[in-house]
Amino acid sequence: MFYFEKINNKKILKSSVFAEFEPNFTHLFTTKESFIKTKEPNLKNTANSNLEQILDHLKIEKEHFFKIKQTHSTNIVINPKNTDIIDNTDGIIISNADNTGNIGTMLHFADCTPVLLYDPKNHVAAGLHAGWRGTAGAISRLGVKLMEENFGSKPENIIAAIGPCIGQEDFEAGMEVYEALKNTIKPCANETERCFKFKETPKSSLSEVFPQNAKCAKVFPDLAKINERQLIEAGVKTIDICHFKTYKDNDILFSYRRENKTTNRISMVLKLG
Repeated sequence: MFYFEKINNKKILKSSVFAEFEPNFTHLFTTKESFIKTKEPNLKNTANSNLEQILDHLKIEKEHFFKIKQTHSTNIVINPKNTDIIDNTDGIIISNADNTGNIGTMLHFADCTPVLLYDPKNHVAAGLHAGWRGTAGAISRLGVKLMEENFGSKPENIIAAIGPCIGQEDFEAGMEVYEALKNTIKPCANETERCFKFKETPKSSLSEVFPQNAKCAKVFPDLAKINERQLIEAGVKTIDICHFKTYKDNDILFSYRRENKTTNRISMVLKLG
């Protein structure tokens, strides 16, 4: 279950499934109060100050804090060697095999799906940015696979949390998005009904046109549920899904769709001790 805590009296979100692993593994999701990512000049000082406060709270030195430039890809970097911004990457896997002290990283979101993975047996963590394109590329499944191949992680030992993202009822997309997403999970009537909802257009009856004339239909994918299915099919047993949604809970979270392409972001920060 997700719950609020505060850093310097500013709200952050956390998942209870990781509580037992602190302080060896710590994570948080920022809110509108604690945001650390923006392109708005009048907010940059606040964002930088919030980041300094979070790094201080987590006891992460800047030389051990990794940043990535997200591009809606399925590229995942493993144990980067320096803190220069890593380009064209939407996932990062970190371990602390070198015992360099606390190390951390962050990813940013404003409707897309944050996926956080932690293997307490091997002390390895992954942060993934799963928009609909990343979800169509099964980035969650890929993250699990890379943890297996590079660190010997067993999927059943991996703990996962899916952070705040846009809710199904607010994510209207065309049928091309459905076509890109549907084959990333195994056919299962009950789960598919939860992962996709369909809506007729005024032009004609959905039963007559779908799927032969898909342009006449709209789909509402549940990105959180689709990523959950990908993780389950990869063998992950423990998955926590955030009940807060970016569009619906816009009073505490940023939403790209609801706020007219805002450059403000919520962020996922993770730390290995």
